[in-house]
Amino acid sequence: METQLNLFNSKGLSSHYESNEQLLDKFRGAMVFSSIGDALGWPTEFGRYPSIVAKRFGKNYLSDFIEWEKVVGGRYWGYREKISEGDYSDDTQLSLSVARCINEYGDFQPDRFAYSELPFWLSYERGGGRSIKTAARNLAQTKREWKSNFYTRENLSYRNAGANGAAMRVTPIALVNPNNPDRLYQDAFLNAIVTHGHPRAILGSVVYASAVNFLLNESKLCDRTFCEYLRNVTEHFSEYLKDFELAYKWTEEWDKKPLNGLKFKETFQKTRAETIKYLEGIEQKINSEDSEYYKFTGALDPRLRGSGTSTVFVALYLFIKYLNDPQKAMFTAVNMLGSDTDTIANFVGGLFGAYYGLSVVPPELLNRLQDKEYILKVAEDLYSIVTGEATAKHIPLRKHFNREDASLRILAWEIGLHEMFWDTLEEGKGIVHPALGHGIIKEKVTKPIQREGYHARLIRVSFDCGQTCIFHSRVASDGTLSESLSKNMSRI
Repeated sequence: METQLNLFNSKGLSSHYESNEQLLDKFRGAMVFSSIGDALGWPTEFGRYPSIVAKRFGKNYLSDFIEWEKVVGGRYWGYREKISEGDYSDDTQLSLSVARCINEYGDFQPDRFAYSELPFWLSYERGGGRSIKTAARNLAQTKREWKSNFYTRENLSYRNAGANGAAMRVTPIALVNPNNPDRLYQDAFLNAIVTHGHPRAILGSVVYASAVNFLLNESKLCDRTFCEYLRNVTEHFSEYLKDFELAYKWTEEWDKKPLNGLKFKETFQKTRAETIKYLEGIEQKINSEDSEYYKFTGALDPRLRGSGTSTVFVALYLFIKYLNDPQKAMFTAVNMLGSDTDTIANFVGGLFGAYYGLSVVPPELLNRLQDKEYILKVAEDLYSIVTGEATAKHIPLRKHFNREDASLRILAWEIGLHEMFWDTLEEGKGIVHPALGHGIIKEKVTKPIQREGYHARLIRVSFDCGQTCIFHSRVASDGTLSESLSKNMSRI
């Protein structure tokens, strides 16, 4: 296909999938293969050298799910947690959260994500990044609106938050917009600015969402057309922002405290030039060692390893280079030590799944993926939104979201689970979560931590919807929580 695609074509991308069943298959493939990439790459995320990986896992090269342990919470607050084979991290958790915030018409609801999903996620997050957790706490503990979440906490700045936390959760938005590019760009932007304010995070999210969206409509990929499309997105996305009133007001707020002396437009232009360089580098380095392209984008530089642009373009490089060998691309991402392995593998899986569908997913991995049935169901729910069957089937109507009600639910959940009713919570009993619904307690444990007078409480819950979560808190000997959203919220 050699046609030039118009970024602002109101009719959307032309459809090349042969049938609705083929499109559904691509939805399933994108959701589960991205989750598999997340689960495969999570163990190697912080490995720097093969010797470290060999010492921890008994092998230098990972090509399968493994059971492993990690320290959660740092030196003094940390405890050891066992990660089972096929368990996914925050990448998949937040992608599922975003999916729950897409209404029956396909519109992303940033208020629901900001005021409900994000604060509740803090109590069951696995591997969450500092920027996202800081953004979530800021929304829960202040009166900041989601569209102006300009936090500065713990040496972190919203304007400088340019990591890939927005791109890693944007797949559901890409899937529900196969013929609606305008809404794709709008909702990818809205999704990003809830937690990240740097153009790297925003542009990375938009480019990755656009790539997934493009591949849904392709059966015979032309590399040149694909790269031309991505360049078109990169060069012209800012034109879309000029016509978006919310983006205009957000930019005005951003410019009140320029970053390193540069206002948003100047910072965006600098980031766009950097991104175009990465795109051009794919063709230039396609026959080089894979590590060369990683180094070219800064994906192996500790200062840039989680960049919202470099990680996305590394994944695009692996996708294009190994189009006919998806497993090679996936395992390269998983084993490129020193990079953000789980998120890059997540991106790689999403791209291949959107292009090939479920046929690209190894059955032996799919069968052991945590919550695979729920992830497949989410893909089917998103598909039913696209076909217009959502309201007639099983997707509930998601009405306007009330922040005050959400705050009360957060207070009730935290107090109930960790303060008032811990002793009465027993394995096998049911609980009701405000975002996830009814669930059954499968395990309840207490773990020691290094800080004297404190311990960690963990409750594993299997929800009727199909998701499994481990809720955690650190508690003093007198029952006081070390970190409490409810206490801080009560002061607002």
